[in-house]
Amino acid sequence: MEALRKKFSSFKRGVKEFHTKKPQLEFFTALLTIPVLLTVIILNLNNLRGNQDKSATPTPVVITQTAKDDEINQAQTTPTQGPCEPGIGEISIDSPEENENVSDNPVMVDINYKAGDFCAVVWSYRINNGRYSDYDDRSIALYNPPNGDIKFDLRVKSVVNSEQKTLTRNFIYSGSSQIPTPTPTVTPTPTSTPQVQ
Repeated sequence: MEALRKKFSSFKRGVKEFHTKKPQLEFFTALLTIPVLLTVIILNLNNLRGNQDKSATPTPVVITQTAKDDEINQAQTTPTQGPCEPGIGEISIDSPEENENVSDNPVMVDINYKAGDFCAVVWSYRINNGRYSDYDDRSIALYNPPNGDIKFDLRVKSVVNSEQKTLTRNFIYSGSSQIPTPTPTVTPTPTSTPQVQ
């Protein structure tokens, strides 16, 4: 018990003398913060230099798209070296051919875009002078087109400037089958009738 009293009195004495040792403790703590602050400053400077290097050389994306028969290929992005050239590269409608008689439903429109050094483009389309679709870079499939002469207009625009190009393809659709559009159906729920005994 005596040893416990000595330790307790020693602890009380240490607490009373703490105020005299406090400046030494604060000085030691301040010395420890200097390397931490230097490390933070160096890391921030390195991050800023790294971000400047990344923003100086942006990597453009070239989007290519083709569609053949029954498959619709997803857009493939291929990074190229250096900045891209604003404008529209070589683009054509490969299928259906001019005045071709088509009976497939859906009618797959094959757009061949060779970007080269040009930036990416998006396109919008319409049939028989109707309303243009929204701009996109995907393949085009025409479901249930009307029978007879079809005038297909493709409006192409660059994503980096206001340059536009319009391509037109005329073909004849003579398909007979209609792909049904899904309609919601309501399933009646069975109701129970009370039985009379």
